[in-house]
This record gives sequence, C-alpha cells and structure tokens, in this order.
Amino acid sequence: MNEIVLFENSNCRGNHRHLFASEHNLADIDDNFFNDKVTSFVVVAGTWQFFRDANFSGPASRIFGPGIYNWVEGVGIPNDSVTSVRNVSS
Repeated sequence: MNEIVLFENSNCRGNHRHLFASEHNLADIDDNFFNDKVTSFVVVAGTWQFFRDANFSGPASRIFGPGIYNWVEGVGIPNDSVTSVRNVSS
C-alpha cells in the first residue's frame, strides 16, 4: 500500500495528514487545511510527486521515494506551496 504523511511544520511536526492515493486538490472544501501548508513529509511507501496547482499542474517537484524529508526547501520545493500530490508508483 502506498502512503505519504504530510506535515504542517518542519522536522515532521504539527498537524499531519496521511494520503494513500493521489490528491488532486488539497484545497477541496471538505478538508482544505493542507493547501499551501506542507513543510515536511514522510514517504512511507511508493513514489510521490508534488505540484503547486490543483489537478497536478503548475511546477512539479522531482519524484520522492521512501524516506523522511524534514524540510521541503531542502529538496527543492518552496515552503507552503503544495496544492496537489500524485502517487506515481507503478
């Protein structure tokens, strides 16, 4: 099973959200807390890619595999800029 955990603060702290599948819009009205608030993340399983805009558009990040990523800017993602997340595992 693919899984990524998004965190509000650096060093995987603060509010968090588990995703098991792609999320086309973190600004959806049902749960929009994490839109433009991702500061760190953990890839538990699978490979994932981040996008600045909804529906996997706008500037895209590189693809991330399992690991702990304590600060998004340290891996080339502007802080508080993520709006969609795609699982790219085959």
